[in-house]
Amino acid sequence: MNKIIFPFLAPATILYGYFFAIPAVRSLYVSLTEWSGFLVEKKFIGLKNFQRLLVDDIFHQAFMNNLYYTFVAGAIVMILALTFTYILTTNKVKHDKFFANLFYFPNMVAQAAVAVLWVFVFNPNFGLLNNFLKIIGLEQLNRAWLGSRQTAVPAISIALIWRSVGFYLILLLAGVDKIPNTYSEAAKLEGASDIKIFFKITMPLLWDVFVIAISLWLISSLKFFELVWAMTKGGPAQSSHTLATYMFNHAFGDQAMATLRLGYGTSIAVVLFLFSIIVVSFFRWFAERKEAIQY
Repeated sequence: MNKIIFPFLAPATILYGYFFAIPAVRSLYVSLTEWSGFLVEKKFIGLKNFQRLLVDDIFHQAFMNNLYYTFVAGAIVMILALTFTYILTTNKVKHDKFFANLFYFPNMVAQAAVAVLWVFVFNPNFGLLNNFLKIIGLEQLNRAWLGSRQTAVPAISIALIWRSVGFYLILLLAGVDKIPNTYSEAAKLEGASDIKIFFKITMPLLWDVFVIAISLWLISSLKFFELVWAMTKGGPAQSSHTLATYMFNHAFGDQAMATLRLGYGTSIAVVLFLFSIIVVSFFRWFAERKEAIQY
């Protein structure tokens, strides 16, 4: 049997090793060097890049921003996805497929386009949000939403949530469609309410799909890059950076200045890689343990 399986696995294994495993191992070495990316020789400096990270305030801020996007924005995304799943599966909403596709529509738009849209919404001069606040008499709340340390990250989170909810809603709806109707019909005959059926029957049977949804969110949010870079490039004063944007900023710079500190940037990438493995592995362990307790 192994002789049959190996030829089918070999092409994918070779491609994975060449394009991922080998670069990942090489990045560990690059993170221990001082290198601009242009010189052939790399100056080996050991763990100095990681020592600098320990006292790098912007790195600490980027790390905290990643936690904010992962857990605060993630909790809101999952709660909204579950809420809309409940609403669209109680047979009280007509054209539920239309609304599901409507929620999914932002995922069909490029993240750069989504960023441009929300930059206009948060524009301090003619933005939709400030104009709306002015109309309802809350003009004193108007501000440059993407130009303040206190509001930039929450504003980006709103754009992220708006774009993400539809994907996880579709994922959960697909899981609900696989659950036999006999369970809910039997519960209704016993007098159970829709919300009780959802939490007592649908949610336990949807647990595997929910675990996959959270795992996908953890992976994507920890490497969150496009919206932040397109909306603020890590500003103002580098306060909205994530680990991914801060890594890119050091490795390649921005339009104003080419930093070209690939060694330091790669050390940030290594930290992000290890942190992602730890978070996702812990969650998978927790999910499997909870599932084992349930059964």
